[in-house]
Amino acid sequence: MFDLITKFFKKYDVHLSPTVHGSVRNNGVPLENVEVYRSLDYDKNYGETTRTDSNGQFSFPEKIIKSRRPGQLFDETRIRQVIGLVYEGEKYLLWYLTGEAGPYRAITEKLGTLNCDLSTSEEVVVFKNLEFPSFNHAAATICRWN
Repeated sequence: MFDLITKFFKKYDVHLSPTVHGSVRNNGVPLENVEVYRSLDYDKNYGETTRTDSNGQFSFPEKIIKSRRPGQLFDETRIRQVIGLVYEGEKYLLWYLTGEAGPYRAITEKLGTLNCDLSTSEEVVVFKNLEFPSFNHAAATICRWN
């Protein structure tokens, strides 16, 4: 009984996002000093912004939080990752993914090299889940990978 109570009140590490490195262009031209936002949702919203440098590059640090949710009976809380920007009054979705708490190697690889061009159409990109090959990842994005 004591173990069950301890588990309920314990705080667990929850991995919301790996480190993000990306670049933003418009028709191949780097966008300088554009605000990029990241919104991570789990038990609440964790939002932050950064600005692109002279080469259109930006980054966000890895995000890990402490939460009691994983210790709750039947908890199936999902994580939502959103990275985007507003340029000349129009919103652009650089990355949108929902799923289980990570980290996952394939998501880490994708978010480590976001190559985004505002002229690229948004699409859903499906890619392998290296830890659980029977279940693919899917992200909505305008970014591409070489």
